[in-house]
Amino acid sequence: MKFNYSTVKNFRNFYGSELKVEWDPGINLILGKNASGKTNLLESLSILSGWGAFTKTSNVISWNDEEKRCVSLYAEVSGEESFDISAKILSKISLRLNNKSISCTDLRLVLPSIIFVAGGANLIDGSPSVRRLFIDRLCALFFPPFAKKLSDFKYVLQNRILLLKQGKPVDRTTDLYCSLGGWIMDRRREVLKLLTDMIPPVRFNMTFRPLIMTSGEEFLREALKRNFNNELRALHPVDGPNYDDLSIILCENKKPVAESLSRGQKKRLILYLIITAGKLIALKIKRNPILLLDDFTAELDSEGKEWTYLQLTKTNWQVFLTSPENPFSIRKKFGGIKF
Repeated sequence: MKFNYSTVKNFRNFYGSELKVEWDPGINLILGKNASGKTNLLESLSILSGWGAFTKTSNVISWNDEEKRCVSLYAEVSGEESFDISAKILSKISLRLNNKSISCTDLRLVLPSIIFVAGGANLIDGSPSVRRLFIDRLCALFFPPFAKKLSDFKYVLQNRILLLKQGKPVDRTTDLYCSLGGWIMDRRREVLKLLTDMIPPVRFNMTFRPLIMTSGEEFLREALKRNFNNELRALHPVDGPNYDDLSIILCENKKPVAESLSRGQKKRLILYLIITAGKLIALKIKRNPILLLDDFTAELDSEGKEWTYLQLTKTNWQVFLTSPENPFSIRKKFGGIKF
């Protein structure tokens, strides 16, 4: 799939007249100084591909618009299917495909994309939530109900925590907590299995912790009983999908990759995982994904940047990459925009 062109109006720092950008089917560089709007433009493509804003939706209305007029986004798309997408944003995002309303879930299935934002650099050595998000985005593409069930689970979790803090019984939340939480844990492990099946086992191993030998629901029911006193003391559950963590072990020395790789090597591993995930999406959905990469080449040396360029061009996918300046050889031609 590919964006042919997109427009933005009243979106963050794009205020007043409409900005239209025509995009190349290959690599597109979005270049400019800090605070020039690079990431904002990438964020508009994230919204148009069904993933929403990078922060709260209410923050995307133009900073300079005292009247807080509606944000307007539009794109023409081609590839395995051709259509146009529009987004209107006031208090929430309203999406339309060929002028018919469409949900984020359905849009992601017709226009799959993989997003790497600045915090994604912590996929290897950051908090577990970053690694969960990487897998959860794949789950949302493979299992359309996933995003809704994850949202429902968070609501049940909040209610359970509230009851614990009030000293009230939590039994009425247990069934939903275990059924929803267990389903989420099962789907994460299912998608991870599909992903690891595409990776040569001699490189590294990926597993979710904790290891689950039964279904996710059975695991949670037993864990809640076993750790109930700990839950009462902590005033929050100590078991559940919010404690899942992705373990990545280097086969060469059996150590976590976070302890074994340099910063540049970690970036290469992240790109390898992104591209492998993209290949998995292409097999499942029968559509090539679009890559949205925010400042991915930061901290890479010239060799690492050249390697990144070669890997991206091999995919034959459309790629959007923000950077302060052209990270690749100046003799290469790219699409995109410079602020």
